[in-house]
Amino acid sequence: MDFIFMTPRSFQLPVLIALIASPLFLFAQETSANEDERIEQLVRSEASEWYTPKNTVSVGFRTLTSGTNVRFGNLGSIAFSSSVVASTKPIKRVYDNGFVDVDAARAAELDANGIQTTTPGGRYQTYTTTPVYTYDTAGNVISTEYVKTVATDSLSYTPGLTRVWGYSTPEQALEMPGYIAMSSYSAVSDGESRTHKEGLNSGVELQLSHALRKLGKKSELSVIGGIGLNGINNKTSGTVKSTLLTYTDYYSLHGQPAPTTSVDIPYSAPSFPTNATETTVPISAVADLPTVPVPTVGAASVNGNWQVKGAYFMVRVGPSIRTQISEHFALSASLGLAGAYVGTSYTAVESMAVPIIGTKISDPISSSETTKFLGGYFADLNMEWTATDSMGLYTGFTAQKFGSYTQTLGDRTAHVDLGSSMGIRGGMNIKF
Repeated sequence: MDFIFMTPRSFQLPVLIALIASPLFLFAQETSANEDERIEQLVRSEASEWYTPKNTVSVGFRTLTSGTNVRFGNLGSIAFSSSVVASTKPIKRVYDNGFVDVDAARAAELDANGIQTTTPGGRYQTYTTTPVYTYDTAGNVISTEYVKTVATDSLSYTPGLTRVWGYSTPEQALEMPGYIAMSSYSAVSDGESRTHKEGLNSGVELQLSHALRKLGKKSELSVIGGIGLNGINNKTSGTVKSTLLTYTDYYSLHGQPAPTTSVDIPYSAPSFPTNATETTVPISAVADLPTVPVPTVGAASVNGNWQVKGAYFMVRVGPSIRTQISEHFALSASLGLAGAYVGTSYTAVESMAVPIIGTKISDPISSSETTKFLGGYFADLNMEWTATDSMGLYTGFTAQKFGSYTQTLGDRTAHVDLGSSMGIRGGMNIKF
């Protein structure tokens, strides 16, 4: 096909111009692509440096340098271990140095209708029948004779007296001649106390942070809310001095000598020596001379172990400021209000030695439970390391302050002070 308006010369000119201009187009295209890539990298870099997700969940631990401070007060109170209720009727009594039990006619003293057949104040016998055989020369029994022999020679039941009793030391018969002194002991606190501060205290925590607004290019303001759980285990032991209370009942021997006794081998009636003759010395079934407790200040040495154990659940809320110091590291600081829901058990084990016989007696009250809510505040300073856009680690310092409360156990007290404490915290951040 002929192009009448074109000649070889005219065709060569555009081709020459295109060949000359093509390097310029290529350079311009390359420059434009490089600029686009540079701008894209800059945008990515800016986004990586400045973008922070709105929410962060932190899961970790918290270890405080000190736990609760507890002042155990009014220590050394031990109640009477036996009944000291006055009674005009015979009742079973167990003292710290003896016992007096209720007596009644024995089965051998009663007829078929349950009527006593023995003479009060006298004696009675029980018998055994033994067969005696006569044999012939061949060894055959040719006759039997039954021989009746005394099995026991016993003291009869006498109303108003008892044959069932025992005591521990000779001093009980010497305290008031003609009587046996039966005593119960207790201790009343002289107000002594022990104070103990708990050592390292560890727990767990969970926190949610929500970013509110930017504070310049690298900082932001957030609000945080968190919960935590820490244990409480504060205990101490020792010996305290208390007032010794001695309650003594006196039982008449009715003119009979006191039976022999000792701490190693206490006297216990009814008594039957090997010859089956009763040697019991009866005493009054009811105390003839009951007394009121006699106090002796500082005479009781009470050994004790005291413990407050439990946990507190902490809730905290407040503002936080976070500053990005590099692509992967940031600093944050928080300050706010906190509350602690505390539940504790107060346990006491106290005992003292009974005078002379040395037997240990313990207080029957063992533990009490209580719950309290305490207000306070907290402060944190943390270093954060970001591994990815959504995950990282944190570590830092924490401080808190809470109030105190008093828990009781019988007459004892325990002033539990969560007080001021500092420590470290750490864990994982999850951002979204």
